Amino acid sequence: MVLHNTALDPYTPERRYYECRSCGHRTTSPTHVATCPECDGEVHNIGVARE
Repeated sequence: MVLHNTALDPYTPERRYYECRSCGHRTTSPTHVATCPECDGEVHNIGVARE
């Protein structure tokens, strides 16, 4: 069974979703984000397939 809950995972291919590994801040951007806008920490893309 596949559940679709956009409140938990609002992924769309037009926007990239990033989360800071240091402070947990989340941001979206149509282009690549290299560092967190809040603390300048490392970010990772959370809008990728998780299978």
